[in-house]
Amino acid sequence: MMYKELKHTLSLSGTGESKERAFNDVFSQIKPLVARTFSSVILQIEPQDVEVVSAMETSYVEKFLGFLFPRRRVRYDILVTVTVQLRMIDTEKIKFEKRNEELSTTQRILRMQ
Repeated sequence: MMYKELKHTLSLSGTGESKERAFNDVFSQIKPLVARTFSSVILQIEPQDVEVVSAMETSYVEKFLGFLFPRRRVRYDILVTVTVQLRMIDTEKIKFEKRNEELSTTQRILRMQ
């Protein structure tokens, strides 16, 4: 069977100027990381569980040119464990027929267009 479902756990970190941006940073990393991990065709990625491992709020004072217009800035850093349900097609189990085409130079040039 080439269709399969499985659960996979990812450990991700995110940073942002708000809590929402930090979580958006985490969730934007899921699809590329799953695509690099599995060679199959991913049909659906569904988060099942999110567990916050650590959350840090860092505040600092930012000044223009080192001494003008001081303002307080906040940065949120989070480390989470996300469990996702994956639905995919395993391309390794598909049997492809092999065919070898012999094209003349003219036919090869015409196919390039």
